[in-house]
Amino acid sequence: MKDFKWRWQDTLIVILGLASLAYALINYGKLPQELPAQFGITGKVNRYWDKNIAIPLWGILGIVLPLIMQFTRSIDPKRDNYKKFENAYAMSRLAIGVLFNLMLVLTVAYGLGKDINVGKIAIGAAGVMFIALGNYMPQVKDNYLFGVRTAWTLSSPEVWRKTHRLSGRMWMIGGLLIFGGAFLSGVLSQALIITALVLAIIVPVLYSWIISRQLKS
Repeated sequence: MKDFKWRWQDTLIVILGLASLAYALINYGKLPQELPAQFGITGKVNRYWDKNIAIPLWGILGIVLPLIMQFTRSIDPKRDNYKKFENAYAMSRLAIGVLFNLMLVLTVAYGLGKDINVGKIAIGAAGVMFIALGNYMPQVKDNYLFGVRTAWTLSSPEVWRKTHRLSGRMWMIGGLLIFGGAFLSGVLSQALIITALVLAIIVPVLYSWIISRQLKS
């Protein structure tokens, strides 16, 4: 608890979260019983949930999750390192909150029958979030709860540093590919999004293993 410091990003997270919830509740009576819960990489709805579940869930994720991340840092054995990337951590939490709040707004807009491609916008927004997180990734210091956490990054600050420097670039490139793929169609769109996920998830893990072996040799 002593590590918790309310920042302007937290204020914005709450304001945006309450605004998106208000939008959902104001239009609650106009919504169908089921709302989108998941969009596939093609932008189509893969799953629906009851609106009494979907609205509270997206609302909680948009407000509570980013704020909980402020508290969980206090139980991290490497919690002192968070002070070295306070702004990057706050901005990353804000990006996550904005995405979930947008998902709630898009879900409600879909239920209201708005003439917009909600799935494509959601994927594009995910791409923007990847770019935002990638921008701050190199600033993240070693910890157990946030970032690319592998056996190799957690065992060596140098492996962590090099991995996150590469990860930042991979996430930004991946975000651009996802954003571009959101507004394309067919196989090309799917290929861009899958390539982005490989760059952002698999490449950093493999790279951390390679760097660890190089440093030991």
